[in-house]
Amino acid sequence: MRPRMKSPFFLASLLILIFTLLTRPLMADTQQLLQLIDYVGVDYSGAIVNGEVANAAEYAEMLDFSAGIVQQVTDLPEHPIKSALMEQANKLALAVQQKKPAKEVRRLGAQMHQQIVSAWQIIVIPRKQPDMDTARQLYADNCTSCHGVDGAGNGPAAVGMDPAPTNFLDIDRYRQRTLFGLHSTITQGVNDTAMPAFNQLSDEDRWSLAFYVGTLAVQGFADKTPPDTTESPLLNMAKLTTTTPDQAQDLYGPQGDAIMTYLRHHPEVFFNNRSNLAFAREKLADVIIAYEGNDPKAAYAHAVEAYLEGFELVEQNINAFDKPLRLEIEIAMTGLRNKIRNGDSLQDIKHEIAYINEKLNTADELLGSNSLSGGAAFASAFFILLREGLEALLIVAALAAFLVRTKRRDGLRYIHLGWISALALGLLTWWASISLVNISGASREMTEGVAAIVATLVLLYVGFWMHDKTSAAKWKKFIDDSMHKALTSGTLWTLTGLSFIAVYREAFETILFYQALWAQTSEAGKTMAMSGFGSAVGILAIVGWLIMRYSVRLPLRQFFAVTGGLMFVLAIIFAGKGIAALQEAGVIISSPVSFVRIDLLGIYPNLQGLLTQLGLVILAFILWNKKSAGR
Repeated sequence: MRPRMKSPFFLASLLILIFTLLTRPLMADTQQLLQLIDYVGVDYSGAIVNGEVANAAEYAEMLDFSAGIVQQVTDLPEHPIKSALMEQANKLALAVQQKKPAKEVRRLGAQMHQQIVSAWQIIVIPRKQPDMDTARQLYADNCTSCHGVDGAGNGPAAVGMDPAPTNFLDIDRYRQRTLFGLHSTITQGVNDTAMPAFNQLSDEDRWSLAFYVGTLAVQGFADKTPPDTTESPLLNMAKLTTTTPDQAQDLYGPQGDAIMTYLRHHPEVFFNNRSNLAFAREKLADVIIAYEGNDPKAAYAHAVEAYLEGFELVEQNINAFDKPLRLEIEIAMTGLRNKIRNGDSLQDIKHEIAYINEKLNTADELLGSNSLSGGAAFASAFFILLREGLEALLIVAALAAFLVRTKRRDGLRYIHLGWISALALGLLTWWASISLVNISGASREMTEGVAAIVATLVLLYVGFWMHDKTSAAKWKKFIDDSMHKALTSGTLWTLTGLSFIAVYREAFETILFYQALWAQTSEAGKTMAMSGFGSAVGILAIVGWLIMRYSVRLPLRQFFAVTGGLMFVLAIIFAGKGIAALQEAGVIISSPVSFVRIDLLGIYPNLQGLLTQLGLVILAFILWNKKSAGR
């Protein structure tokens, strides 16, 4: 709401300013703490070798920095993990004092680094694709005087510097540095050295520079044949930027080291073929940035995008592994959007996002880093088509049975025209989405939601029309007036429209789900995915055949009653799913309630959907009784 008086506006601005001034030091402190941890992890190996002091000055610096880490953790604000961090900081300082092996010091530092990033939601990834050409020019303009043209630390200004500028060609040092650590150094500078903070550069430029200097030691590998990255855990931007080459080799073997080298040289891989869950995490990070900047509208948009463009595209794959986990993530993401709408505190928003990220990490592990096994691919393909196609099939089969039962087989072409047109348009829309325009997740959900609401209205109309024929008088009049007169061209075109809406609503979303599934399935699993698709088609065909076979045997009056009732039930289902789709698109608010969730029936535990469905049930009950009373 726009303020009408200057004083409230001034007060709000003052509060925002105070909040910014209070939170900025905390952000700087955590960044500096992470920088100290990285610095100790990298330089400790040069100070201690085989338990002996190899460089006294370097070791004294390590003692000072490890003590500084303890002090900075002590100065952090209260947090649930602070006591654990304090314990780890003391262990790190003790390891330095006792001259423990460098590997042990790095392990303790890596644990602290991960916990701090998670707890304080530190952004550890670039928001845009690093530009290596721009970075090369930035390096030439800002870094060569100290670090040298090739990065060896031998620039003209390096003479007499103590400590000397970093030698980026030092392979041992390269293997201990993370891209995020390099970015932090470029951003913060290094105290008591000639390394300044490059705050005049944009964050995108600092990330580009970090990627560039992070590859100088391995320039000879830039043009090597790229390794297969499709199944690598490193195909996750946050993991890439916070993992050292040594850690990559320890965790994932020689192939991990090769993939790390390749991805550092080619960050465009993430922006051309990024993981859906990684994208969701990136958008959740944007939520925090927007909310911190007092822009809840943008934060809400990012939260919607995290769900629609990230999580939703892989939710069926997650469902194949762990349905409760899929539900937990879905509910938490809905809860996050509600918290943003309600204006909850920044701390609450961060806490909710931390919880979601924890669950997304679990999902990432379950998915095996973008590769589904044969069994999981089969299950995902099977249930995607079965879930999306069942309601459409019930409608089309029931309408076809209705025409057959009323001896109007000539009207079947209207039904066929509807569903065939829907499939054709679904394929055309899919082609347009990958060739001409970018169809967002919100557009998908809006299409599905609006189509479901329209289908609800048409189903109610057809259902009441059929119910109207079940009364004795109306049924006799219906027979006497002949089918040709009763089923006018307008009615037939209504059936065409219903057939079209029912199928198109599902067709496009099904295609997109299969597109995501295909990208995340190994070559061996793709055959199983096709088997799952074929099995679902077979089940749907059997269901359609059963409807056609047994429904047409009913007496006409009973047939109208059964089919009309089915239309009412489907209308209730479509209403619930339509409301849910519009909620996912961020158009309608979702108010969670304690109630059962039955996806197949379109029943979801939120107030808006349940009230809509209850209203339709009451309306149907009133009209049904009204018709019955007039018999």
